[in-house]
Amino acid sequence: MGICASCGTEYAPLPSRARYCSNACRQRAYRRRSAGTSTVVAELPGYDDAFVGREAELAELLLLLRKHRMLTVVGPAGVGKTRLAVELARRCRRTEVRTVELGRLSRPDQVVQAFAEAVGVYQHAGVALRTTLVHELHHRRVLLLVDNCEHLVEECCEVVDALLSRCPHVQVLATSREALRSIGEAVFPLRGMGADAAKLFRERAGTGGDHHTVETICARLDGLPLAVELAARLSVPPPELADRLDHRLDLLTDAGEQVRHQSLRAAITWSHDLLTAQEKELFRRLALLPGGFGLEIAEVVHGRSVIGPLTALQAKSLVARENDGRFRMLESIRLYAEERLGEHGEREVTAERIIAWLCEKGEPGVSSSILTPGQVQAQHQEYDNVAYAFAHLVAPRDDRRLMLATMLLRVCFDRGYFAQAGAVLMQVLHQSAADARYRILALEYASLLAAHEQRHDEAVDHALEAIATAEAGGQELIMCRLYRTLAHAHEGLGDALNAARALRRSIEYGARNGNDVSVAVSSQNLGWRLLVDGDTDGAAHLVDSALPVLRVHARQDVVAIAVHTSACIALERGDLATAGAHFAESARMMAETPRAAVESIEGRGLVAMASGRHELGVRLLVACQQMRTTWVVPPEPWWRRKMAAALDLSRESLSPAAFQRALAAGRSMDARHALETALDKEIVRDAVLSDRQRVVVELVAQGLTNAQIAAKLGISHRTVESHVHNVKTTLNLSSRTQLAAWARTH
Repeated sequence: MGICASCGTEYAPLPSRARYCSNACRQRAYRRRSAGTSTVVAELPGYDDAFVGREAELAELLLLLRKHRMLTVVGPAGVGKTRLAVELARRCRRTEVRTVELGRLSRPDQVVQAFAEAVGVYQHAGVALRTTLVHELHHRRVLLLVDNCEHLVEECCEVVDALLSRCPHVQVLATSREALRSIGEAVFPLRGMGADAAKLFRERAGTGGDHHTVETICARLDGLPLAVELAARLSVPPPELADRLDHRLDLLTDAGEQVRHQSLRAAITWSHDLLTAQEKELFRRLALLPGGFGLEIAEVVHGRSVIGPLTALQAKSLVARENDGRFRMLESIRLYAEERLGEHGEREVTAERIIAWLCEKGEPGVSSSILTPGQVQAQHQEYDNVAYAFAHLVAPRDDRRLMLATMLLRVCFDRGYFAQAGAVLMQVLHQSAADARYRILALEYASLLAAHEQRHDEAVDHALEAIATAEAGGQELIMCRLYRTLAHAHEGLGDALNAARALRRSIEYGARNGNDVSVAVSSQNLGWRLLVDGDTDGAAHLVDSALPVLRVHARQDVVAIAVHTSACIALERGDLATAGAHFAESARMMAETPRAAVESIEGRGLVAMASGRHELGVRLLVACQQMRTTWVVPPEPWWRRKMAAALDLSRESLSPAAFQRALAAGRSMDARHALETALDKEIVRDAVLSDRQRVVVELVAQGLTNAQIAAKLGISHRTVESHVHNVKTTLNLSSRTQLAAWARTH
């Protein structure tokens, strides 16, 4: 038996009367719809403005709709879920699309009624409305756009599951701030608009505006369409608007919009009010972590386990989990949470918990001889939070400002921009007391900063003060590291003797305290010092013993430096295969930071030249010269001399046209191209002598001295010596007699 969709009576359905008991009922239903007595929403919502961007998302969603009968677009307040879903439904080319608007509903029992009204189903006495709804849609091919489900998720899920299980031609496209968890549901997380946000701003503002300023505004608004549109409609010049975005919750409002979207604050409030008391508590206490957070700091600010409430905040699109596993709030949502934090009087206690936890992450620098890779990574991850805590949370006279400023500079050194962080550290250092807990650490980094900025006398002074303060306080554990910093300062002054002495003291302290890793770092540094001074065997002994320890325990950038030193030792010994392999290994380790890979790229260039591939070597060295100029990274004198000699030799070995061609090619290389070229596996190949080298070998075979060869060819005596040395290295020969014998047989 069936139930008539018009009068509600039971009947035996025929193929020609699948939904109605008679033609009269069918005509009656038609007249109702035509007369407008039905509450059916037969059309999609209309908009006065153009749909902008989101083409990639639309393409992906169209594919998902072809594969799934239940698709939910989820995302935070103002991200544009409804507008995107409407545009998607408009492009679906379905015979029938019906909109089910749940945003204005307040009671669970209204959900079924909203679905029924959307598809034109009426309540009949004695029959449950859901039963009538399922029967009505059993044979209809329809896409239901169910909008704003987040406050009635369970009830909405029940209706959707009933429809999908019994109505094979029904498809559901839902929008919600959390997934419905319906059977077979595909969930599409929607984020900010990215590059399309600036296009949206200009379209809504009706003006171009400064490109950089508009992009800055959109980035700070996280690309949220609601925030971008509200900002674009303000009669405020973009530069002034950019300066006022810290107050966006008061600024971005439009009384002409729907109630939930009349302002950015109202849109977020809608989500906030759906939280439980515990979820609200965690939500507001996370507000002082603009750099994102992991579970550890979340539990610190909350004071207890956060797995449950944090999972709920993520499910409700108030917190997002990034690809690196950390959680983050959109900036607009975070500012709203910060308002709630102030209202509950919890700002000071939350700030104190965060400051204490961040300083704990920097504490190994006070007591350890060397930081582990994990400790360094933690400081990088928390950089934005440290910067925020330094600027907004810690009191001006709090000694912990020294720690926070040092952590900022430590990360900035790795990232290659340290001027601003360095100025901040020096200001705080000058304001701190002589007995401040973190003063030694700050002095150490002040020394490193001065060395970077070529203020080498100051670098030595800061390092010596740090050592004296540590000795007075009996802090032996960090002396290995402090003497290594002093050695670096002496290196900058060109004081090789004191640099070597400081490194030996560093090794003594490290060995005394059983810190093998720190000893290995100082040994590698001393090995480089010996190599530069001409003691290749002494350098090899130190580096060979240090490298295995570093490979197991040290950070990758530290290992890369030691591998580079090993490559230089092999190059000095004429072992081109080993030198080339080690330079390549070091370059690969630092591939993500080309600034740090420059010397290894140059090393590959030197190996290429020594192997007879002069044009390739010139290209690499010239490319690196440009990078060093741009980044203000001058080479060490010993390394600069080696490269200059190699370029002179290549100039002699190549024709003028070939040398100029190589120069031009090198100048056109960017950092990525230079790295890829340097890692070419064919850079070290079988011995091939250049034309100039063959001429030199033939003259050696005739018994001429280097001076006679130089006079005959019109080149310098030093260039002839380099040619003879490189040819013997390339051919693995040890004497001029062997070289002459090789020439007679080749």
